[in-house]
Amino acid sequence: MNLFDGKRPLYQKLAERLSNDIQQGVYAVGSLLPTEAEFCAQFNVSRQTVREAIRQLTEIGLVSRHQGVGTRVERSRLEEGYVQRLGHLPDLFQYVKDTQRKVLRTADVVASKAKVPLPGDPKLKWRVIEGLRFRENEQKPIAWTEIYVHPAYATVTGAKDRDRYPIYSLIERRYGIKAQTVQQEIAGVAIEPAVAGLLRVPAGSVGLSVQRQYVSTNDEIFEVTLSIHPADRYRYRMQLELDYSPGRGVPRGESDLG
Repeated sequence: MNLFDGKRPLYQKLAERLSNDIQQGVYAVGSLLPTEAEFCAQFNVSRQTVREAIRQLTEIGLVSRHQGVGTRVERSRLEEGYVQRLGHLPDLFQYVKDTQRKVLRTADVVASKAKVPLPGDPKLKWRVIEGLRFRENEQKPIAWTEIYVHPAYATVTGAKDRDRYPIYSLIERRYGIKAQTVQQEIAGVAIEPAVAGLLRVPAGSVGLSVQRQYVSTNDEIFEVTLSIHPADRYRYRMQLELDYSPGRGVPRGESDLG
């Protein structure tokens, strides 16, 4: 492969070269890739080009980066479907960037009739956007979604750039409401017939339900979302870092096995 044919960004061509090498066994699963400096010398490219190529390999799940260790080969074939990685709130921007939303409807829904628990007055009407998420140039949706927005901030659902940015970020910009935390619940579900039809899967198929509550610095839940993903089109990955600082004690985890 000629890295210097000039038709595509250099980092993309390098990422493709390294991806092919991994899939052909040049770099074995579990082994570490050469260092950035070694790749720079081998391909006569800049360190930034190498870093961006490795980032692309990380995004598709072929490798993982470990500070102080290096870049490890995780698998020798490309993952199918969409892999969402969430370590920090801004990572949600990447999900919006990587996918496209097709809005099915926008309506006002009484809180008691919503498909997810909404805080406050059960008679309060929240604005809901129902839609489907697609990866670029793919026909099958990777998710059915409903986004519930508190009525105090509902006007953002009509913004021209609504589908280019996460709704929570539009609320931040327009109203000065700062999102501090996201409370998330993930569960396996049987996809109900109406949603299954939209996702083009059989009714009762196994899916992944992701519910998120966006909490402001004023401890107000201003947005709640529900996403249903077909099991074979979506994977969720996050990194947990243990805090061993003085006074924190032994790290503990909590799980709900239902």
